[in-house]
Amino acid sequence: MSENKRKNHPEFTKYQELIANHQVYQGLHFSRNRSGSVRWVVTGKSEEGRQRKKWWVAKCKELGIKVEAGAFAKAAVALHPTKIHICQICGKGLSVEYVYPNKNLINKLKLAFQVEYKAFDKDIFQIIDELSTNEEALKKLKVIFKSTDEIENTEMLKDWLNENHTKKSSKSFLSPGVMSNPPDRFDGFHSDGSCCRSESDKGRHKENLQRYGQDRRVYENWADGDWKQADRLMSEFRKVGLSADHIGPISLGFCHRPKFHALTKEKNSAKNNRMSLSDVRILIADENNGEQVVSWHSKYIWDSLKNYVQNDPDAVKLSTLMRTNLHYVLTLFSIIDELGFREFLMQFLNLKYSFFDYKFEGFDPQTGKFKTLTRIEKRGKNQDNNTKRYVRIAFESLEEYKSITNRKVNLWNDPEIDVKVNKMLELLKLGEKSEAEIELHEILKEFAKQLTQKW
Repeated sequence: MSENKRKNHPEFTKYQELIANHQVYQGLHFSRNRSGSVRWVVTGKSEEGRQRKKWWVAKCKELGIKVEAGAFAKAAVALHPTKIHICQICGKGLSVEYVYPNKNLINKLKLAFQVEYKAFDKDIFQIIDELSTNEEALKKLKVIFKSTDEIENTEMLKDWLNENHTKKSSKSFLSPGVMSNPPDRFDGFHSDGSCCRSESDKGRHKENLQRYGQDRRVYENWADGDWKQADRLMSEFRKVGLSADHIGPISLGFCHRPKFHALTKEKNSAKNNRMSLSDVRILIADENNGEQVVSWHSKYIWDSLKNYVQNDPDAVKLSTLMRTNLHYVLTLFSIIDELGFREFLMQFLNLKYSFFDYKFEGFDPQTGKFKTLTRIEKRGKNQDNNTKRYVRIAFESLEEYKSITNRKVNLWNDPEIDVKVNKMLELLKLGEKSEAEIELHEILKEFAKQLTQKW
């Protein structure tokens, strides 16, 4: 059932009025339904949605948050006046910040203290107050949180946790009480809290969560690779409590391919989207063995710089330049989409993988290898829905890039590139798609050329 058609819990209705009329959200457009209730959810393409988006862009700039993917979500947390979101379904209030222990942390606390906590029942600060009853207990908590700082008492531990995890929205072992969703929802959050998410979202029912493993970053970053096989292999890691680390991060322009390092969630989160020298060497070796490791749109920057990497700092530098290149690419895609050439971009989405599934036998989580792989072709409503979801998320990811002020000029800041972009757009207007694609590749080469000069 859609959020607009659900019956509001009375506490959620009160919450809507509080938020809609709060001075923090002054200027954020909303209207009312015939019943007089706040029209809470709008689509990004509607007139109301466009007005809201402008407001969120302005707030990001006001807060000093760079307008890029994920910026609105950061702003939603920073702006929220009470930091407590009310669930539309049950009326429970949960924090919008990363303060609730995830399943992995709950299991660690159970092993260390022989206590069992329910998800989203208590926040981590309440739990610390309950558990840190003596010096030995404090030491246990420091080990669990992997803190190496000098922490002498409970309050110091809570301060450390707040600074290093809650304020930084660290996903290593904490979760928020509600997921972000600006600008579609007025306050920037899903109407249902995490308390009811598994019931309200059929795709997240507990029986489905065990096999739920789609990495939406593949859509958001327009990545190449057999994403269905990669998703299924990631699920195998999750089953044994490990995190599947991309050797070449999707967020840098690499493929979503079924080859990962096995890491703990904490180490994977700490690594973020930075490569090491070892990663680069593995990627080059895989290429030499005939594998595609980088997406087509990022191959020029990768080929230009990969052989210059001699140490870990070089690998981090390459990571930064490849991330910038992908920002260029997605900004360019957003321009193409906004001018009405979505059909041209559709050819770069790998929808064909929606119609296959995979089973692994003899999976070894330490190496990520398996003995046999079974490929199953599937056709049906679920597969059709997957392709629709893929397309929706891919183009939604371009929406925030459309909001960047003067993006056509100031992002890459190169008149020669602007000339090539205009030429490509003219070709698209004339219906010359093949010639436009050739020009697109010329633009990507120019991106690589510009960024290589920063090496």
